[in-house]
Amino acid sequence: MKAANLLFNLAMVVIFSASLLAQQPTGREIMKKYKAQERTRDSSVELKMTLINARGGKRVRQVIQVTKTDAEGNRKALIRFLSPADIKGTGFLSVENSDRDDDNWLYLPALRKVRRIAGSDKTDSFMGTEFTYEDLEAEDLEAYEYKLIGSDTVGGVAAWIVEARAVSPKKIKETGYSKRELWISKDHYLAVQTKYYDKKGAYVKLYKASDIKQVPGTDKWRAYRMTMEDVRKGNKTVLEFSDYKINQGVPDKYFSQRYLKRGGR
Repeated sequence: MKAANLLFNLAMVVIFSASLLAQQPTGREIMKKYKAQERTRDSSVELKMTLINARGGKRVRQVIQVTKTDAEGNRKALIRFLSPADIKGTGFLSVENSDRDDDNWLYLPALRKVRRIAGSDKTDSFMGTEFTYEDLEAEDLEAYEYKLIGSDTVGGVAAWIVEARAVSPKKIKETGYSKRELWISKDHYLAVQTKYYDKKGAYVKLYKASDIKQVPGTDKWRAYRMTMEDVRKGNKTVLEFSDYKINQGVPDKYFSQRYLKRGGR
């Protein structure tokens, strides 16, 4: 009788565990929902960028960002620096392409020159921040393998933990990371935390998102504060967002080299 009860209990545990696993989404399913939450026809936002070094020294910049997505799902994005005076007018333009490599350009007013960002440059720091050019790219679901590795609570937000590893030959060649671990919120499918590991597997950077709110007049949720930290050096970049506008119309003229060179004028 005891043996029969033990076998019954074990069977129930196996059935219950299998049921829980069946209810869990896959890593790719989670990332598809993340991508859907991220996707918009267009957007604009203002942000305050604060660079903080390990000694506590701060540099503050004012920035605007606009994006637009075409019918094929390709995104265009323009980042423009408004202040301080020494970098005012600096701009970064990114254009995704379906039939060729994406185009990325950086305009430096002091040099009056537009510089193309090559694939080999994507691991470079973006304007002295803890973000690289690679970090600014939209998530390419086809370039990665996603694996659900657990769940956790970050800042009071329940999240899935998804491991992302590059699988496309192009991405493997260009990326600066061996893997990323993304904490994707279970309620709104936003990335609330990401850990980055370098090519040797060492943990090098930590991204955190907070102050999550619904953008007025939309069904989209966004983090209004983001922090990227170099966990080895102790440097941080803090982004504070304001005046989000989604699907209210962004002119095509913003996404050209000509407009980039004009410094926003």
